[in-house]
Amino acid sequence: MNKRISKIFVSLILFAFALNIFAVNIAVAGKIMIPKDTEIKIKFDPNMVINSKTTSEGIPLLINLAEDIAIGGVTIVEKGAAGTATVAEVKKAKTGGKGGYIKIEFIDLEPKGDFSLPDGGKMKLTGSAEGKGKNKTLLSWLLIGGLFIKGKEGTISATQFYTATVAENIILESE
Repeated sequence: MNKRISKIFVSLILFAFALNIFAVNIAVAGKIMIPKDTEIKIKFDPNMVINSKTTSEGIPLLINLAEDIAIGGVTIVEKGAAGTATVAEVKKAKTGGKGGYIKIEFIDLEPKGDFSLPDGGKMKLTGSAEGKGKNKTLLSWLLIGGLFIKGKEGTISATQFYTATVAENIILESE
């Protein structure tokens, strides 16, 4: 009885291994889909300054993929793939202690690596990053009615990772 169970167990392991190899070969040799709502990690150039004082609405910003996108152990889009984000909303810090605000929306990402979109296009993304400046309203009203005290500017850190989401099912082809 134990030998029979052992044989079945070994057979299942070999079958799973063969199936895994077969699936990887299909992915490498053909098409693969990245499902809608797949979360990916995005980063900005660490030398960028992204705040409500120096940035205006509508300005495009360069983003990069922070981690590989892999499916079934196969890297589909390599880390470092370039994309675009846009400054969606900006409110500068104001006198009276009112803090600033900035919102960045993720737009798209160009695949990098062995796979690409059939038309050479970009992957559409959704998601955003926000930065809110600290209010100093109490301090501003205690000192001369708030005429000279501004709140802090809204800032988005360029050194941390942000989560974006794939906006639609993406079918990539191997090159």
